Amino acid sequence: MSFCSFGSDFIKNGYTPVDNVFLGGYMPSADAVDVKVYLYGLHLAAIGDTADNSIEKVALMLKLTEERVLAAFKYWEEQGIVSVSKSHPVHIVFRSVKTPLTPVVKYNAREYSTFVEEMARLFPDTVLTPNELSSYIELMRNYKMEINAMIMTARYCMDVRGVASTPYILAVADNWARQGITTETEVNGHIEELERNSEDIRAMFKALGVRSLPTIEDRQLYLKWTKEYGYTMDAILTACRYCKRKGGMHKLETVIEELRNAGATTAQEVAQYAATKERTRKLAEDIVAGIGSYYANYDVVVETYIVPWLAKGFQDNALRSIAKFCFLRNVRTLDGVDSVADKFYKLGILTEEGIEGYISRQIAIDNQIKEVLAAAGSSSHVTNRDREFYRTFVEVWGLPHETVLLAAEFSAGKAFPMSEINRILAMLKEHEIFLPDEAKSFLESLNQKKTASAAPRNDYQKQTYTKEQLDSVFVNLDEVDLDNLDI
Repeated sequence: MSFCSFGSDFIKNGYTPVDNVFLGGYMPSADAVDVKVYLYGLHLAAIGDTADNSIEKVALMLKLTEERVLAAFKYWEEQGIVSVSKSHPVHIVFRSVKTPLTPVVKYNAREYSTFVEEMARLFPDTVLTPNELSSYIELMRNYKMEINAMIMTARYCMDVRGVASTPYILAVADNWARQGITTETEVNGHIEELERNSEDIRAMFKALGVRSLPTIEDRQLYLKWTKEYGYTMDAILTACRYCKRKGGMHKLETVIEELRNAGATTAQEVAQYAATKERTRKLAEDIVAGIGSYYANYDVVVETYIVPWLAKGFQDNALRSIAKFCFLRNVRTLDGVDSVADKFYKLGILTEEGIEGYISRQIAIDNQIKEVLAAAGSSSHVTNRDREFYRTFVEVWGLPHETVLLAAEFSAGKAFPMSEINRILAMLKEHEIFLPDEAKSFLESLNQKKTASAAPRNDYQKQTYTKEQLDSVFVNLDEVDLDNLDI
């Protein structure tokens, strides 16, 4: 026996081709794989009992598992247009799509007969599936919604959109029912309220630069903003001008929610907030560009970085200067900029003048470090490690730049000049030699001694120390005041 075949009613009507009722009433809401299985099974039913007419062949040809093929036919059985046998092997019988076997609804047919008839008039070119009708009835039963209220809702959706699908109508009805709009009188009143504000909505669309017709959702948003949020038309139009040609009602909805969270309700407050928002966005773009980077979403940059920086008291141009400073220091991420900004905050430098002054001092220090590296015969770029070394030489050890430069000259030709500079300057500090003339004399005499002696000598006297003596000398270095250490 073949896997698929036509029922007598199907053969009697002579529908070997795909019926338009299937294409318009069943296919749009079905899964693509289920449609593919149905059409291929229809083809097999038409050709009759052949070797290819089996579930194995169907699965092979459609590159599906047999379980998936059977699941597709189970779906169509629920729609009432095929029958799946309970025998083995399974046999599929195609039924007429005009007279599905599945009951139209699971509920009292007499109770909802008027609804079914009215919905058929609303959708003259489409046959609502049993599942679709059941969805309408289930929603009405859940919310205790009157039949006429649902019919009026569906008719209004059709009038506004021209073509309205079942999912869309159900979504609108569900939204209204959640607001307590469930009777014919309430639905009629709500529709009148939606239509009453057409002039205001047209003004909104003009301010937004939108030319399309308003949808039901647009009208409902307007009611929410005016009735629930308490926004005046002036405030809404001010918000519209702020986001003109930037995404229409979708963008406006986001802006209104943002304004509400910020407590901006009047037209003046909305205008001020919009100006601040524009300023912070421009600031975000300048900072990102200043570090040579790019971000697709500057709203995230504003929320995550700009707003906290401004809350700390940074001036706009001060933040731009920090971005320039970070670029010079090869910092290319906003997290890096945030770390630098935090250091400036701890230093109490929040103005453009203060940061520019700091940058100038740092550039001058970098130039001195370059001079030291050049004296040592190195052409490498200044690194953070070089800066830390130089800060230790000058600020911690108290050696003047000229002495550091002298040590660099004596380190020229060494494989690791900065290490040699460290060694020489540490030796000078140990001998309390700070001035460049004294340092030069000391280093020259040291070189003369090395030249005079061909072999290394140990001039120091070895000592043996007890554990107690060592413990009294090697204290925790973190507790040592290096500035006042007497050596």
